[in-house]
Amino acid sequence: MSGPSSPPPTGSERYAINQAIFELTRRPDSRALVADKASFFSAYPLRPEERKALLGPEWKRLLELGVLPNLLYRYYALHGFAPESFAAAVAASS
Repeated sequence: MSGPSSPPPTGSERYAINQAIFELTRRPDSRALVADKASFFSAYPLRPEERKALLGPEWKRLLELGVLPNLLYRYYALHGFAPESFAAAVAASS
C-alpha cells in the first residue's frame, strides 16, 4: 500500500484529506481498499476529526472539513451506494 505521493503544502489544512481521497479513488484496487479504510488512511497526516469523518463515513462532516464535493461523490460511490442517493445521504448525515 502506498502512502502520500508528496508532502502536503503548508498553506492548506484541507490538502491532506483531499489528497487521501483523491489517491484512494485513483487506485485500481480502490473498492477493495475501502474495506480497510483505516489502514489506507493511516499513511496520511490527517487530523483526528478528519480521520473520524472518513472512517464513519460522515458525508456532511467531510464537506464541512473542506473535502471537495467531486471527491466526496467519488468516495461515496466507492462504498457501492447508488449515485442518485448521494444528495440525500449528505443531507441526512451528521
